[in-house]
Amino acid sequence: MKRTIMLWACLPFLLGLPMVAEAQESEERQWQDESVYYIVVDRFMNGDMNNNEGVDLEDSNAYHGGDLSGIVDQLDYIKELGFTTIQLSPIMQNDGDSYHGFHVSDFRNVEEHFGTMEEARQVVEEAHARDIKVIFDLPIGFVSENHPWAENDAKSEWLTGEEVSSEHPWFNQLLQVDVNQEGVGTYLQETMDFWKEKTGVDGFRIITNGSDLSETTLQNYPLIMYTSSIKEDHTFRTVTREAFNQAGNSLNDLLTEEDLTQPHQLDFYDVSRFTHEAVVEGQNPITRWQLALTYVFTAPGVPVVYYGTETPLDDGGDPQNLPMMNFKAGDEKQKKRIEKLTSMREQFPALTRGDYRELYNEDGLAVFKRTYEDNEMIIAINNAEETRTMTLEGLEDDHQLRGLLHDGLVRQQNDGSYRLGMERETADVFIVEPNSGYNWLFIGFVGGVLSLFVIAVTAISLKNRKENKG
Repeated sequence: MKRTIMLWACLPFLLGLPMVAEAQESEERQWQDESVYYIVVDRFMNGDMNNNEGVDLEDSNAYHGGDLSGIVDQLDYIKELGFTTIQLSPIMQNDGDSYHGFHVSDFRNVEEHFGTMEEARQVVEEAHARDIKVIFDLPIGFVSENHPWAENDAKSEWLTGEEVSSEHPWFNQLLQVDVNQEGVGTYLQETMDFWKEKTGVDGFRIITNGSDLSETTLQNYPLIMYTSSIKEDHTFRTVTREAFNQAGNSLNDLLTEEDLTQPHQLDFYDVSRFTHEAVVEGQNPITRWQLALTYVFTAPGVPVVYYGTETPLDDGGDPQNLPMMNFKAGDEKQKKRIEKLTSMREQFPALTRGDYRELYNEDGLAVFKRTYEDNEMIIAINNAEETRTMTLEGLEDDHQLRGLLHDGLVRQQNDGSYRLGMERETADVFIVEPNSGYNWLFIGFVGGVLSLFVIAVTAISLKNRKENKG
């Protein structure tokens, strides 16, 4: 009887074997292969109570206690979500209550509210132990009014003499830096070398005030590197948010970058949370997020997910209202969708390196294809309030589309086409593969196991009856 029970216990695992996707052969990783989790250090996790001077949880403009030690404590949490890179808001020494990190007063020191240089190194080491990369924000385009450059005659020429003019209170009236000064470029490279030597960090986001860095400044720099400006229009983000903030919106205006290395995020510190925008429109924010995230993770570019998206956080419409992360809260559907999307980017290089081609975009249903070598994926997103169908033509004969988000299966029709039907407000990512048909060998094996189980149970039952009669 024990043997029979063991066989029965193993059956679910045997049943699951055919569903395991074959792993792609590993290639040398590139920046576009990453999935990024962006952390505002002060609002993530308070891991060390000894650096809480000035912390006031009731004041949205004060430090709330998040630190580098807290990030180390939650690396397993980030790993479970499937992210391969974390990006930290500026950890450099800051003035006043600049919990966000953008009022830098010393580019080569750690803000004491966040911890020490040794703790910064520990974040990188512990992340690397989990195969997670680390990127630091480096805001070189502006400095605090108390930065030593403002009082150093030799360095004062690095400043433009003007203050930043911004609608965002974090940046308004900071001193502008002329990033194209030769001395600034040299200082920037030396500063990045400093952080690499001290912490082992994998790369940087260089933040400017609108001026483009000289092409020679970062040419051939060996780390992950990308630049952004506090004055960017963020057109991709704007269009994507507007398309997915409510059901029924057209997807015709969705933008697609040719640059596979371009980072994309829906939420950031200069816009209100997408969660709140969906609520204002009277929508279910989880449904809205699932469609929007599916697009961001499968369209060309690098997905950057703002901390708390997985719960998802609501800022009440105020971008400066950055709540502390609540690890006990959260929506399981939202987390599972993120886990599936990060996993797919790891398994299928078509989603990170593939060509993009739109196949269909009408009445709220968008269908596009990503292709890389022999890996082909079809992504379908139905933002309509009704079920939508379309016919795919031009795919290889005797193939099938296997859904990775909803386990759907689309097989070829008699006329050679593939008819794709999507329920309202749903999205799926299909892998194009040879038609497996019915696995009669496997079905026969399972049937045999079940038959043996029934025979064994019957035999034992008869034996017990005879013993009881005796």
